[in-house]
Amino acid sequence: MKPPSNSLIILTALSLSLLINPALTLAKDVVESSYHGQLGKSPALGGWGNGLGMLEKWDPFTNFSFEKQGRIKGFKAQCGECHTSTYRDPATGKTDCRLCHETKDGKGRPTLAQCSRCHHTYGTLKRGDILDEESDIHLAVGMGCHDCHERLTDPHSDHQFAKGYAIDTTEGTVEGTLSCTKCHEERPHDGVDEGEILDSNHVNKIACVTCHTGKRPGKAIKARTWNRFTEDGKPVTEKRQPGWVPKHKWYTGRKLGHLPILGATDLVSKIHPFNVVTFTWFIERGDAPLDDIISVPEVKAADADKDGETTVEEMRSYKKGKYRDATLVTREFNFSVTHSIVPSEQSFNCEDCHGEDGYVINWKELGYDTDPYD
Repeated sequence: MKPPSNSLIILTALSLSLLINPALTLAKDVVESSYHGQLGKSPALGGWGNGLGMLEKWDPFTNFSFEKQGRIKGFKAQCGECHTSTYRDPATGKTDCRLCHETKDGKGRPTLAQCSRCHHTYGTLKRGDILDEESDIHLAVGMGCHDCHERLTDPHSDHQFAKGYAIDTTEGTVEGTLSCTKCHEERPHDGVDEGEILDSNHVNKIACVTCHTGKRPGKAIKARTWNRFTEDGKPVTEKRQPGWVPKHKWYTGRKLGHLPILGATDLVSKIHPFNVVTFTWFIERGDAPLDDIISVPEVKAADADKDGETTVEEMRSYKKGKYRDATLVTREFNFSVTHSIVPSEQSFNCEDCHGEDGYVINWKELGYDTDPYD
C-alpha cells in the first residue's frame, strides 16, 4: 500500500483543524466583519452583517439618528474616522487600514494615539478616563491597549479584540472577553496589609476596578438635557469634576456565558463602579422605543417662544401636531468604569469604604442595612 502523499497529509490536517476550530472556516480577514465594524447590530434587523455597524447604535450623548437624519455634512472627517464600517478607502472600497494601523499594509500594531482618536473623548465623557502615563499604571509601565485587548479570531472575523465587562457594549458580536486575572493572580494581595481578608472575602464579591480605579481623573458628564439649549445651541449639560467617585452597583459581567445583568445579587455578581448619567430627550410616542427620537433640529424649531427650552406642549403643537404624541423621557444610563487604573498606594483603602469616614460605598443602595464590616 502506497504511503499518503504530502499534499494528502496537509489536506487531512487542515480538515481536522477546521472541524476542531470551525471559526477558521467562517472568519474573514476584514475589519468590516469585526466587532468594531458591526457594533450595534440587532437580530431584529437581520442579524450579523446588515452593514449598519456603529451607525445603528443610537447614542444619548449625541442624540443623532442616522436612520432619520441621514449623513451629515463633513461626515468623513467628523464621523467616518471612527465609524469604520461606513468610511471606505476610495482606492479599494474597503476600510482604510490607516484608521487603526500606522502602516497601510496593516502590519503595525495600533498605537495608543490611534486608539484614542475614537476612544479618548467618549472614554472621558462616559467614565472620566484619562489615557496617559500619569493616570494609568498600565500605560506608565509601557503597556499598550493591545496588551489587554488582544486580537483574536471568532466565527465572524480575525479582527476581533477581547473586551472587558462594559455594560454599554453588550451585543453578542464578539466571543472573547478579558479580565484582570489574565495577568494578575486570583489571590493578588499577598504581602499587603489585610491581604488575607481581601483575598478571602473581597475578591469574590468586589471587582478589582472598584478599588483600583480610585477617584476619576477626568471630567465626565453627569446629566444632559435635549430639550434645553444654551445660547450657542448646545444641550444643557452638567459635568462631574476631576476627583469624582463612581457609583457602585451589583453587576454580573459576562461570566458563565450570559449577558451582563445589572442589580442581580447572584453567585457570580460583584460590586462594580459606574458613571450614572441622566439623559432627557423627546421620543415620538410614549410607547415608542427610546431611540425613536425626535431629531434635535426639530426640537429646536418647536421652541415657539425662543426661550431655549422646548416644552411638551410646544413639541406637540409643532407643525400642526406633527408630533401630537411627543413624550419627554428621562432615563439613567450606567457606564462601566474600567480604565485609568491607579497603583495600589492611590487606590481606595479600607477606611475609604468602611467606618465612620467611609465615603466610597453606599451600603444601603447595595442592599445592606449597615456597613457589613462595622
